Amino acid sequence: MRQFYSFDLLALIFSLGCLPLMWLSALPSDKQWYITAGMLVIIVLIVPLKYRNYLIVIAVFTLSYLWSTAYSKQYLANIVPYIDKTVLVKAKVMSVNTHEQFIPSSPYYIKFAIFEIDNHSLDSQIPISVYWDKSDNPMAGQIWQLMLKTKVVHSYLNQGGFDSQRYAIANRSLLTAKVVKANLLNDKFNFKQAVVNHTLQYINLFFYRDILLALAFGDRSQLKEDNRQIMLQTGVAHLMAISGMHILLVFMISSSLAKIMLFIVPQRFIYYGIPIGLGWLCAFFYAWLTGFNPPALRAILALSVWIYLRFRNYQISSWQKINRIIAILLLFDPLMILSESFWLSCYAVVSLLFLFEWLPLPKYMRQRKRWYPVRLLHLQFGLILLLLPLQLLVFHGISLVSLFTNLLAIPMISALTFPAILFALLFSLLNCFDMALGCWFVAEQSLEWLFYCLNQFNFGWLNIPNDGYLLSAIGWLVIVVLRTECWRRFFGTLLVILIILITPFYKQQDYLWRLDILDVGHGLAVVMHNGKSAILYDTGAKWEKSSAAQRVIIPFLQWHNLEVQGIIIGHQHNDHIGGLAELQQLYPKAWLLSSSTNLNNTYHCIAGNSITWNNLTLQVLWPDKLVDYAQNQDSCVIQVSDGNFKILLTGDLERHQEYQLISKYQQKLASTFLQIPHHGSATSSSYAFLNSVAPDFSFASTSRYNPWKLPSHKVIARYHELHLPYHVTAKSGQISLFFNKQFWSLKTMRTQINPRWYHDWFGSLPIYE
Repeated sequence: MRQFYSFDLLALIFSLGCLPLMWLSALPSDKQWYITAGMLVIIVLIVPLKYRNYLIVIAVFTLSYLWSTAYSKQYLANIVPYIDKTVLVKAKVMSVNTHEQFIPSSPYYIKFAIFEIDNHSLDSQIPISVYWDKSDNPMAGQIWQLMLKTKVVHSYLNQGGFDSQRYAIANRSLLTAKVVKANLLNDKFNFKQAVVNHTLQYINLFFYRDILLALAFGDRSQLKEDNRQIMLQTGVAHLMAISGMHILLVFMISSSLAKIMLFIVPQRFIYYGIPIGLGWLCAFFYAWLTGFNPPALRAILALSVWIYLRFRNYQISSWQKINRIIAILLLFDPLMILSESFWLSCYAVVSLLFLFEWLPLPKYMRQRKRWYPVRLLHLQFGLILLLLPLQLLVFHGISLVSLFTNLLAIPMISALTFPAILFALLFSLLNCFDMALGCWFVAEQSLEWLFYCLNQFNFGWLNIPNDGYLLSAIGWLVIVVLRTECWRRFFGTLLVILIILITPFYKQQDYLWRLDILDVGHGLAVVMHNGKSAILYDTGAKWEKSSAAQRVIIPFLQWHNLEVQGIIIGHQHNDHIGGLAELQQLYPKAWLLSSSTNLNNTYHCIAGNSITWNNLTLQVLWPDKLVDYAQNQDSCVIQVSDGNFKILLTGDLERHQEYQLISKYQQKLASTFLQIPHHGSATSSSYAFLNSVAPDFSFASTSRYNPWKLPSHKVIARYHELHLPYHVTAKSGQISLFFNKQFWSLKTMRTQINPRWYHDWFGSLPIYE
């Protein structure tokens, strides 16, 4: 029988076999895994040889699926025994420390590799990120004895927000810990840390220290928030993260220098592979220096495969090379398929190949130097169009000025800033002070000029709601249409495709209104909306460098393309009012309702007042009077009604006020849904109050780790005893209620809206320890 499969087909099938990791709602159980493996063996044994070709394809796909799921389960199994424990460990510092020595700094995370726990050696090291708040600065290579209180990474889980749970799985950063005690056992640091220490004396002299650290050592932990936002909003953030472009630049610069050096080497010592070999060694050294972060590791592996194929003189196309490289990467680490940077890298390469094969420039433009600006414009504009689908999926928006900023930043970084940093590293190691300082100065000045220009262009970021995602494929469609000229014969087909792309804009929603309890950790943020406009009840907390509004609420509003018309503040504790200023700045026309006289209220939250919004009535039940500073007992209690269903929003109401509400309203307190008062604290949710409200469903907003251990075990037992079902955001993520005229439905982010096996794993963990 003629063989119809090839190595490239099998590589593609293997990659496809890993894809289910992206969408599985749960990993297969051990029983399901062994049944699948057994069925494959039986099929191999009983299928006739004439169907061997089909069998091989099926077998490769199934083996890939089994390998990727087993790999994932094993990784989680290795982590589970050490979650939420207090352990005595011996660990080696893995990440270089770039903080300034002898200068007090705020706490930071540093990576360790644990090789001994409670005096028992481990078969394999366990990576962990330790929150370091001690006066000593750990250095890469040092051995420490640590008393650690471990926990697993827990993030917010909401529509439109960044999925930190997926990121933690893909980047092997599940375990974190806080130091209880620390004792240095071996103070010798490794060569990598020595390089960093030697160069910090130069880098610390400059204003753009954070960018220099990111480009020199791949350390983005110290990026200033202003610089991070400017880079993101102007579309050049990818240039400041060590990636394939930087590894390739190191390879090209090193191999070019090697070729120049060969001119002074006797001919008998010249070998054509020397420049490539030296370039690879330098690229490998740089990837090692930057900590082999996933993009750098993928780049060096891809470069190695490319060099191998070249030396073996394989005549294969670029498509075959990228196909084989992706398969090798996934064989090496199936969890890469969950990494956004993996998809960005692969997608960018595929887009480049597609662009140059389907829409190439004329030959004379490709060969003459004076057409370089046109070639650069063609490359950048083509990439912007083709990268749109992934750009919207990852960042939920696009930079309208990225075409101009990248035309400016790419030549600047690749031709001046990055080479200057490489030579600065070299001269720093050779102890050539003047040459090193000069190169660092050149890199600093180029960044200063670049960021001056970026600040002038920082006005064109456009947030795209989820409705616009399909339309992002228009770039691919345009290039295919131009190349094939199919518009001449298939105009009707193209019109149908275009209609399909814009249908989400005209999709009829299957609810009249909805209420979303967002997962903001310890705090509260509730959004009620009709698909177009929204009212917020509380705005989450504000932290030292960020806020729930910035990380959760605003991305959710923009994802659903909602305009905020009103904001209700329950009371003035940070976990309820923290994001108010940011939201008022973004939505200046939104009215404000609170029980505090210190806030610039549009309406006053006093019992008896009410607001009609669309088809909803917002009735104020508490407090009886305004106060200067609203605290728990002054929480603005709102009963939201659409005529059929009622929702009672209670803020941080306490037991004494619950009794007053019962006395005042009696049967009128009855509601279909209840926001559990005070995050489930034992000071609230009295038996009398719960019996009066008698909710069909209740919800509490808490973080997985909180010092108050909320919701209280006593309160949870009380809800169980009264047979009152509830959800907690720490386990369920975002909780969404959908309302129609006569019925309602409930969905949680973890189990219905975006069910994934890694979400399921996080959700199965205890809320707190």
